[in-house]
Amino acid sequence: MHDNENGMLHHVGQRLYNYFSVASNILFFVLTLLYLLPIWSIQFFPTQDGPSHVYNSFILKEYFNTTQYPLLQQYYDLNLQPMPNWFGHLVIASLMFIVDPLIAEKIMLSGYVILFLYAGRFLIIGVGRGSFLLDKSQYSFFSEISTNSLPLLLFPFVYNYLLHMGFYNFSYSVGFCLLAVGYWWDNHQKLGYKQAIVFNLIMVCCYFSHMVSTVITLIVVSILWLLTFRLSNLKKHLWQIPMLLPSCALPIWFILSHGTKSNHVHWPIRRLYEYVSNLEILFSFTTFQLKLGKILSACFLLLLILTLLNLASSFWKKRHLSFQYKDSFFLISLVCIVLYVLVPDGMSGGGFISHRLSLYPFLFLIPFFQLPKYKLTRWVVFSVLILIALINFGYMINLYPKLDKDMKEFRSGLHKISPNSRVLPLIFDSRGQCQRIGMFLHAIGYYCTYTGGVEWDNYEANTDYFPILFNPAFKDVRPNLSIIETKPREMKIAPYVDLVDFIYTWSLPMDSTIQKRIEANYQLVFEKQRTRIYKRSLKTDHIN
Repeated sequence: MHDNENGMLHHVGQRLYNYFSVASNILFFVLTLLYLLPIWSIQFFPTQDGPSHVYNSFILKEYFNTTQYPLLQQYYDLNLQPMPNWFGHLVIASLMFIVDPLIAEKIMLSGYVILFLYAGRFLIIGVGRGSFLLDKSQYSFFSEISTNSLPLLLFPFVYNYLLHMGFYNFSYSVGFCLLAVGYWWDNHQKLGYKQAIVFNLIMVCCYFSHMVSTVITLIVVSILWLLTFRLSNLKKHLWQIPMLLPSCALPIWFILSHGTKSNHVHWPIRRLYEYVSNLEILFSFTTFQLKLGKILSACFLLLLILTLLNLASSFWKKRHLSFQYKDSFFLISLVCIVLYVLVPDGMSGGGFISHRLSLYPFLFLIPFFQLPKYKLTRWVVFSVLILIALINFGYMINLYPKLDKDMKEFRSGLHKISPNSRVLPLIFDSRGQCQRIGMFLHAIGYYCTYTGGVEWDNYEANTDYFPILFNPAFKDVRPNLSIIETKPREMKIAPYVDLVDFIYTWSLPMDSTIQKRIEANYQLVFEKQRTRIYKRSLKTDHIN
């Protein structure tokens, strides 16, 4: 047994040594560590929906702990259907058994960063393997990293708009999508039971993260399957179908149970073009990100031109068009653009579909790219990509502490809200310093996670595609979530006094009608800068 353990350790050590003896592996690892720092350098990661995910994960963890948290079962139900959006909640809930909820969120976010970057790199390197192998006589640290610099294109996409919106499950699903396609690429020629099981497990994780990425993955794998079809291996090729069918079972169930009803909202063509050409998916906080997006978009265009010139040069030399399997990713990217243009912005109860679909044309174009063999050109490409990655990192590491300071102010009254209380948040400035996301909109989740109470602005529990649902007994009597989030000034107070123990306000307009309605029924118990917390009075005037 001792010899076996030593042999295993030696094997692992040898693999690590081999991995870190490659220059591009070292560089990618160091950059990945850098990109984890923005998460761990602050207390609160700046997102719109993130606090709500943490809070509902807490409910999932403590749902049956009725002794300590008696309100959870009273006001919430569990949605036990196999819905997407379970993955992130289960991860955070499981981590909460061993660490603080905020640390659990950070670990989960770190897992996303690592999954996205290394799954993307696995795909890009796998597709490009053998394209530009260096001659041993030409090998050097710098020539190797410049030759394998395409995965650097992934880094600016890590902290994108959808992540800052708090779409944690979707963010994980993109990583699983890249991993599934990369795994298929590596194993489709030797697909056996073992490989089929691994692929289907990845697809299960993808489905329980988000439906959009699951559909995209199935489309991409189908295209790759069709383009590798040969009569000479017909039997083997057809045998892959039943081995991969389990990946379709859950998506088919979802479609049958929820339908494909559309909200019929399509962006105008001009808006579609501007959004994708400027890479607005990177824009969350300030217009600096728009400038960086335009630069990165120009890099993609330049790399596409260089790749097409390489293909044209090859055609000119050989006098015939030679299709390589990796060229499939150009077609896949075009298919993703078509879906981006044609699919409505909301389907089957989900939204932000156009934003989500704008990611895939770029991510699947990267494996298609070919770097020129000219050393100087490769060096220029490498230098630009590493510079963009570092500038983006510098921007985040500088901005996040400023936003963290605001969130600390938001949560400064935590000690004034009693455990197991019902809280109504009224947020009159949801964005603060953020130009695009409502960082404070659902931040009350960071209160209720630690008090074990009920949050009346729990938007997840108001839908049927998250693990937690509001108890239907309160459907007609609970505060209107739409009014809470979009028209807090119009919120009626008196009708809900019996259901609300505390009212949390952020940037409450002073001497306003809403302030008078609140203070007629509640008394101020905490005030600090933009935060005001009111507790229900024993005697109220019930002014609407």
